[in-house]
Amino acid sequence: MIDPSVIRPEIALGDFLPIFVSSALVLVFGGFYVGIYTAVKVKMLKPWFIALAYMFWLLTAYCLYLMGSLMHVGEFTAKALVVAAIGLILLPHAVYYMQDQVHKKNEH
Repeated sequence: MIDPSVIRPEIALGDFLPIFVSSALVLVFGGFYVGIYTAVKVKMLKPWFIALAYMFWLLTAYCLYLMGSLMHVGEFTAKALVVAAIGLILLPHAVYYMQDQVHKKNEH
């Protein structure tokens, strides 16, 4: 007999398009976040654009939440989505911190 706590509700037919769109927007908004953040760090954009980058991160996190809730993900997958959102916001910071440290130690 299958444990009833393992069975997930079926995804409603009307939820397939919102799931597809929100998962696609995760990629689009995440790309805009990283792109704008990078452009600000390399001084292609003015520093105030960083607020726009963080807005795109918030949109990415919301789309991850929407996608997970529509798919009725389990507890483990929900935690993985939270870790992915946190990793997305922290990874560019870590990359540019390491780049800055290397650049300071190896002045030209």
